[in-house]
Amino acid sequence: MLNNRLVTVLVFCMIAMSVLSCSSALAERPSPSIVPLPVKMIVGKGVFRISSKTRVIADGKSDAEAVKLIDALVPAMGFRLKRAGAAEKTGGAITLTLAAGLAKTLGSEGYTLEVKADRIEIKSAGAAGLFYGVQTLRQLLPAKVFSVKRVEKVDWLVPCVSITDHPRFGWRGLLIDPARHFIPVGDVKRFIDAMAMHKFNRLQMHLTDDQGWRIEIKKYPLLTKIGAWRDETLVGHLRAKPRRYDGKRHGGFYTQKEIRELVSYAAARHVTIVPEIEMPGHFRAVISAYPALGVFPDRQKDLKPWTHWGISSDILAPRPAGVQFCKDVLTEVMALFPSRYIHIGGDEAKKTQWKQSQEIQKMIRQKGLKNEEELQAWFIKQIDVFLAAKGRRLIGWDEILQGGLAPGATVMSWRGQRGGITAARAGHDVVMAPTSHTYFDNYQGPREKEPLAIGGNLPLAKVYQYEPIPKAITAEQARHVLGAQAQLWGEYISTPQHREYMAYPRACAFTEALWSPRDARDYERFTSRLTEHVNRLTAAGIHYRKLDRAAKQSK
Repeated sequence: MLNNRLVTVLVFCMIAMSVLSCSSALAERPSPSIVPLPVKMIVGKGVFRISSKTRVIADGKSDAEAVKLIDALVPAMGFRLKRAGAAEKTGGAITLTLAAGLAKTLGSEGYTLEVKADRIEIKSAGAAGLFYGVQTLRQLLPAKVFSVKRVEKVDWLVPCVSITDHPRFGWRGLLIDPARHFIPVGDVKRFIDAMAMHKFNRLQMHLTDDQGWRIEIKKYPLLTKIGAWRDETLVGHLRAKPRRYDGKRHGGFYTQKEIRELVSYAAARHVTIVPEIEMPGHFRAVISAYPALGVFPDRQKDLKPWTHWGISSDILAPRPAGVQFCKDVLTEVMALFPSRYIHIGGDEAKKTQWKQSQEIQKMIRQKGLKNEEELQAWFIKQIDVFLAAKGRRLIGWDEILQGGLAPGATVMSWRGQRGGITAARAGHDVVMAPTSHTYFDNYQGPREKEPLAIGGNLPLAKVYQYEPIPKAITAEQARHVLGAQAQLWGEYISTPQHREYMAYPRACAFTEALWSPRDARDYERFTSRLTEHVNRLTAAGIHYRKLDRAAKQSK
């Protein structure tokens, strides 16, 4: 009898220990390292294996996204998944479904992703949501799936998870600056690919400045014949003395055919390209090509695009011919870019020449304006009305607030948050882009150990801590904050490798600040996930600042 009882107790203890062991294993099962962090993720038990027999099921509406999924997996896996119709019954499939009913809760960019041992299902109300679901699915696979070359001896296993996800903000942007250093089409595409991988959806291209004009305008061919080329470029920092130059002609521009190619390439990855055409300041390259647009045409007839950095005092003369020039240019720009928003700069417009010109001073008096700031505001309003009549929205840097904001204008707040706060309180939409947290052309570590940069210090942790909604506005006003954007100004960034180094992994932190729920963000957990995520960057061939150095610098 005693022996029977002892056996019973031993069996019970063994069962209990087994249950506890299983429970512990389930509790300790690590969550996949997804960047940006999904809104909700439940990790299940088991895996789904992708093999050459796996099918992709999609109906006609989701067909394009299914093709993108198949194309994305081919390089590393070495085999092409087969398509299957929506009505076909097949096991071990990946199914993409457009479900209009999800729009109310997830919007067009949100998605659900269910991974079970026998199937994967991605659902969204919009094509963008399906695309982002696919990006998350790629991150669930081994990091080598991002390789552009075939990878041998890898089990393509996807952990079983249930994910419900959607972005916090609709504008999740990055800016590149081909005006300062021209960026070839292939390098722009490469940058877009990295953006899409991280669920960014706006790429602002700074196409014109004192140092170069980078877009073909057929009505004004001298813009690219003359304005797109500078004689040489500053070597080293602007503040270094004496200044040195490389003596090499620099330039380039995008033909209209190339612009259409880039716009199409980006759209396929659900990235909208927002063109920036500077006016009325940052205008030296334009005046070099067409001196009659300057304030003092006789003095400016021998002007050339600037060979160093900073802000030229050469500004557009807002005569009727100057205003018409801007409208003509924007007409061709709008034909190339379907973006609802057209960026007109409006920043750092030095008004010295306006003050010196009797003609411009007379113009100010005749229009009943008080000063040069109100003249700029008058000019911006002309462009605002013009764009609005074409069904577009003007967006500009926060200097467009000076002298009164145009009725339909959207403000991009870069000089801190004050401009954004002012605009939101006045009922205008805002994209936050303060220098303090979003200028990725700033240093990210000790200057003596980093590539040359414009200045400042913006470590990884500070980027991650950024909150786009200022405390000074109400919940109702906060609805005007469309999102935020990080800037990669190009004065000191001349190669794609340097550009990527300045962007990543800070862009990983930035996308999480824009996509993930505010209360879910945790820097230590983020850096833990980033340790795995940088393996994906490595596989994709993206140059980045090594995490161990970045983490040390951010503490």
